Amino acid sequence: MTNVSYSYPRAAAPSQQVDFATGVVGSCVSNGEDYYAVRVDLIDLNANLTISSSDTPIGYNASAFNVTAHNLVTTPASNVTWPIEIHLYVIRAGGTNGAYLLDYQNSTNVSIQVGSTPMPEFHLAPDVEAFTALIAAVLVLRRVKGSQEKILG
Repeated sequence: MTNVSYSYPRAAAPSQQVDFATGVVGSCVSNGEDYYAVRVDLIDLNANLTISSSDTPIGYNASAFNVTAHNLVTTPASNVTWPIEIHLYVIRAGGTNGAYLLDYQNSTNVSIQVGSTPMPEFHLAPDVEAFTALIAAVLVLRRVKGSQEKILG
């Protein structure tokens, strides 16, 4: 392979369909007898599942090729940083085992921000929360008492 490129959105909305485009430029020692194709599998690393597979033909003459494989996937329904692993293979259809079947393989990890970036949560210790609530209650009661004194005044 002389060039592999990936095109995908870096951010997307929840439950949005997105396209992963994988461009592959290369050459194989090809005598015209075996059929070649590019296969791209997308793996959702959170669920450890294959979420999309695509096969794009190169043809019988793979001595020089430039193909683009497309995988359509739907993003998760909630806001999350979504890790995806991209597996790329150049397959020789006449092969019967690993030495002849795969002419090239590669794996790349990417991520898509689905929805807005989650904000860090702010938590107080239970004692601080109770003290804050007590101070707020005292201030409210003082204000109510001051209002009553003005009315009765």
